[in-house]
Amino acid sequence: MKKLISFWTLLCLFIPYCSIAQTQLTNLPTIWVTTNDGSAITDKEIYNPATVTIRSSVASQDITNVSCGIRGRGNSTWGMPKKPYRIKLDKKAHFCGLPANEKSWVLLANYADKTLMRDAVADKISELVGMPFTPAVQFVDVYVNNEYQGNYMLTDQVQDGSDRVPVETLTAANTTEPTITGGYLLELDGFADAEPLWFTTSHALKITIHYPDDTDTNDEQKNYIINYINDFESHLFSTDFKDPDKGYRAMVDTTSLINWYIACELTGNSDSFWSTYIYKLRNNNKLYFGPLWDYDIAFNNDNRLGDATNKLMREYAHNPRTWIEQLAQDEWFIEAVERRWIELVNSGIQDVLINYIDDTATLIDASQKLNYQKWNTLNTRVYLEEFLFDTYAGGVDYLKKYIKDRIAFLNTSLVGYTPPQPTQPFVAENYYYSFWNKHTNNAIDVTDGSTAPNALLMLWGPSETNDSQLWKIEAIDNTYFRITNKKSGLVMTANGWVNNLVQKEWNAADNAQKWKIIPVLTGGLYGIVSDVAPDYYVVDNNGGFFDNGNKVIVYDNQITTNENQQWYIQKIKLIDDNSTGIIQPEKLPFEYYVSGNDLVVNNLSGNTLLRVFDLQGVRIQEISVNGEQANIILPQKGIYILNIITESETYSVKVVM
Repeated sequence: MKKLISFWTLLCLFIPYCSIAQTQLTNLPTIWVTTNDGSAITDKEIYNPATVTIRSSVASQDITNVSCGIRGRGNSTWGMPKKPYRIKLDKKAHFCGLPANEKSWVLLANYADKTLMRDAVADKISELVGMPFTPAVQFVDVYVNNEYQGNYMLTDQVQDGSDRVPVETLTAANTTEPTITGGYLLELDGFADAEPLWFTTSHALKITIHYPDDTDTNDEQKNYIINYINDFESHLFSTDFKDPDKGYRAMVDTTSLINWYIACELTGNSDSFWSTYIYKLRNNNKLYFGPLWDYDIAFNNDNRLGDATNKLMREYAHNPRTWIEQLAQDEWFIEAVERRWIELVNSGIQDVLINYIDDTATLIDASQKLNYQKWNTLNTRVYLEEFLFDTYAGGVDYLKKYIKDRIAFLNTSLVGYTPPQPTQPFVAENYYYSFWNKHTNNAIDVTDGSTAPNALLMLWGPSETNDSQLWKIEAIDNTYFRITNKKSGLVMTANGWVNNLVQKEWNAADNAQKWKIIPVLTGGLYGIVSDVAPDYYVVDNNGGFFDNGNKVIVYDNQITTNENQQWYIQKIKLIDDNSTGIIQPEKLPFEYYVSGNDLVVNNLSGNTLLRVFDLQGVRIQEISVNGEQANIILPQKGIYILNIITESETYSVKVVM
């Protein structure tokens, strides 16, 4: 019998979701929730009666069969296979040793966040910028009805409380000033119309009243807070809105506002203004911003924005951006953000965050491995993930890279801020590119990665390692480009109005293979215009559908108004001498040599465009000649890539000086 017990104990370490004794699974605390009748948790409103047990290496955190209720929670996240939960204890407790002495707690599943820690990193940012209340974080392993559910983040419920949002208690008797003036906990909430207690502001923003809740509030309190918010909006949108006494600053706690906004930008949270918590205290006319909440699609994890590393959320985050766009018109606000940002950078916020990510990855390493045994999704898009990685470490490394790149971007965009500039004319460099649709963020691909002529082009979830999504863009002349698939070597070709684009062998006489790349609006967007009917047919995501395999067609030109015709052209990979992009010297119709600092090219014919790039893809020189010889001055010793673009062909060669 002893051998049998030992065998099953060992087996359950490798198959953690089998039914075993309620013990600690990894170095993290393990939470066991068992519904009283064994029923599944299928409702977001009704609590299932249950008991909860915690097993931890910290003995004081252990509890056994404590009565509670459990229900689902979340909006989009509730529809995912790995469910988020809300637990309500029968009695207040410092659950799992966390600071608040409360009944209500949240288990975040982080199913769409492959690092499992974006929410935790956002909470660390909240702490570092100095938000009045930051939700606590405890990573745990979770079982529900003896079935392993994975790695979760246990955290505070956003609610009133002495160790939570510090708003005063309101009772039904508080119907006159001063007691009616606070406290209130609200949320600018895109899903507000699904909540029991909400209203719409005079500027059409939906706001949920979280406290007092729908069972405790009365008409006097509801009318008070609605009138207060509308009064704040009237100050914010008045002609005197920049005035410190007559404008919005008279009604806002500017410290929390500035810190909250910086956190929105540093996290790159696309839902920053779709979901924003605010609160009001008693006998205090100021509106406070925070706490931070809901960051699983932040840190460049929302493909609806494309690669948002270098995009300000006040310009690109999901609407409604009504308040922040108005705030950004105030020079005082912009300057206050700049001063505070410089303080945070000088305090070493980057190093603190990088160290926190490393420490967290080490802390949850054993747990994340078991999590991805249960949920085999590590390199699979399950929601809106912008980038996918084959390993957990790859996702963590990217998160650190994002922090560094984001801080570098904010160092220029929050300091000495200038309005967004128009998209610049496209210049083809010595790279393979990917075309990502603005509306869906899917990439132009070849059906089944085919290398056959006339294979159809389609849209698919972007993958930087998929050669059939990589395209070489070459200037044919000063107007048109040729777009060649890396995998097949065939050229993107128009195939008639509303028909699928195809790939074909290059034919210099075929205008359907010639494309203009036209700047559109701001933010690096382009329209791809066919030469079949000048400025008329453009590359289009057929019907605006998000489905993998959706057709890429040409359609009537609406590039300034239709996101299905707007494309991010992403640099993916430098073309080097191991790729088909480099032609060997013996195969060239011309000759070239280096003399001193001069690169000399002979045996040219007709009009020729010559471009020189360094190995990072930066264009060094560009000249046009009409003759047999060209001279290009190189700046220093090194290795360069020379593009020679004739009327019928484009060549790339490696030059060593």
